[in-house]
Amino acid sequence: MGLVFFASYMWGQNEDDVFRYSYQESLGSARTMGMGGAFGALGADLSCLTGNPAGLGMYRRGDVGMTTGFASQKTKISIAGQFGNASKISGSTTNIGIALSYPSVNPDWPVSTLAVTHTRRANYNQSIEIEDIPFENSLVSTFLGQAQGYSPSDLNATFPFTSGLAWDTYLLDPNPNGNPTSYISAIPQGGARTSKNIDRTGQLSETNIGFGSGLSEVVYIGITLGIVNVDFSEETRHREVPMVDSLELTEWTFRENLEIEGSGINVKVGLIAVPSPWLRIGAAYHSRSRLSLTDKYSTGITSTFDDGGQYEVLSPFNQFEYVIVTPSRFLASAAFLLGKGGIISADYEVVNYATGELRKSAFSPDGAYEFNDENEALQIFYGTSRMARFGAEFRIQKVFRLRFGAGMETSPYTSTAQVEANAKRYQASFGWGVRSEKWYGAMTYRRSWTEQDLYLFSPDLVDAAKVGNTHGMVVAALGFRM
Repeated sequence: MGLVFFASYMWGQNEDDVFRYSYQESLGSARTMGMGGAFGALGADLSCLTGNPAGLGMYRRGDVGMTTGFASQKTKISIAGQFGNASKISGSTTNIGIALSYPSVNPDWPVSTLAVTHTRRANYNQSIEIEDIPFENSLVSTFLGQAQGYSPSDLNATFPFTSGLAWDTYLLDPNPNGNPTSYISAIPQGGARTSKNIDRTGQLSETNIGFGSGLSEVVYIGITLGIVNVDFSEETRHREVPMVDSLELTEWTFRENLEIEGSGINVKVGLIAVPSPWLRIGAAYHSRSRLSLTDKYSTGITSTFDDGGQYEVLSPFNQFEYVIVTPSRFLASAAFLLGKGGIISADYEVVNYATGELRKSAFSPDGAYEFNDENEALQIFYGTSRMARFGAEFRIQKVFRLRFGAGMETSPYTSTAQVEANAKRYQASFGWGVRSEKWYGAMTYRRSWTEQDLYLFSPDLVDAAKVGNTHGMVVAALGFRM
């Protein structure tokens, strides 16, 4: 199982799309990231809106700040005895926002805070490359199987993204037996050396509007309305070179382009209790996000022959609207205050990926596809994942801070999925900060890594690839207290 991807004659929304928008990282301010994301029982930070909004109640003054930097995605892949490495670097503003605190005449509720932030929740920038894998079969054989039984005039109407293009680029030829609905492949024997390149870009981000307050500095409550934005694109290139030199076909490439845009909403509520000056305990609930998405998909084929002929045909664009509902999350946390010496904190988060759903669009006609099979697969292959995060901040002299963090998330897959890769996700971070009465600055390095099974080609041809993903980030923050 894992993130299943191979040639998109199988294209369509599936359980892995739900997982993509549910599988998020503990990003935010440089301070939060430096402490490993373990910030649920702490407060007075702009990242509280995406963790535990009760932390807004701990503000006593206004705050405006931004955290930005660079992200690197490195991908190592192993399949059929071949190895590949690719990396991609991009800019990443993980958090920007403002918090306004309002004193109250009620001594029980001394200060309330209203805040607005924009936060990155996931980066999708990634490159995957594998070259020259020898296969005894070819993707043309799949197109050939589709085309059998259809007349040439019907191929473009019935299979406009696959075998219709293969016919127009001479990857399929009429069968010499004279049957007008029978075809032969341009790679009839010997197989092909195959290369695959996948280039992904995009992010999942949230604009959050939050409110928090505290009762007698003992209990703090908060609520956030999150407006989710999705931007994802993927370009795939499947290239084959026949292993039999005597064939007329020299090489051919199948290209796929997918663009996904959408938005949705969620709600987060939180509570922090302060039973003693050295202990804080927090809890937060993140509701499910309902995302309305639009996919735009197209393909193209280019073929080159030994006589110098080259043919390129593009498919039409296919657009499809649908809804994804991501799982809810529960967060429990605790923090120990070491006087003026520092802080030690821990978060424990639970999410059941099997509770995500694919749904038809609200404006779909009667009889539209219901995604029953995909939702059943989601419940079979995905399960409950648990995340533990730990962080520490130590005060050095009066204004300087050192921060460290680490965390681990259990595999999101069930045993039924039979994932061979180590699908646990690990993270580690360190950083420093400087704080004065009027301003603060910080810098953090954060690294997360995980493995996955990835079907780059049909399971009939080869087993899943083993893919190692490493996400490194360097961010800096600057903010001002008002």
